[in-house]
Amino acid sequence: MDFISKSQNGQIFKCDKCNLIHIEYKNLNFNFTLKQFNDFANYLAKIYGVKWEEKNKNTRFRRKIVIPIGHQSFRVLLTNDELEELKKLFIIKSKKTEISQNLNILNMNFTLTLN
Repeated sequence: MDFISKSQNGQIFKCDKCNLIHIEYKNLNFNFTLKQFNDFANYLAKIYGVKWEEKNKNTRFRRKIVIPIGHQSFRVLLTNDELEELKKLFIIKSKKTEISQNLNILNMNFTLTLN
């Protein structure tokens, strides 16, 4: 098992047995191939949380940033602080350089939903 990144509320690691990259953040878990991981990282990097918190400020949800996860019945809700922490998990530090992975999940098109 190779640890890729870690934060106060999450971690990313690659499993040698299944060859998937596992993301744990709070009570969420994603299991991605390398391509799916890169696509999701690209998607996250493009989300401007402050904008979405403002646009969704009148929703009944406490967390205003809505991230669809490939199924219309399931979405991840985050605050801007949580979004920023999750983004930082996807920044991989190597010996020579810091690479920011970007996301675009599972070859699906995603749009942020205004509630």
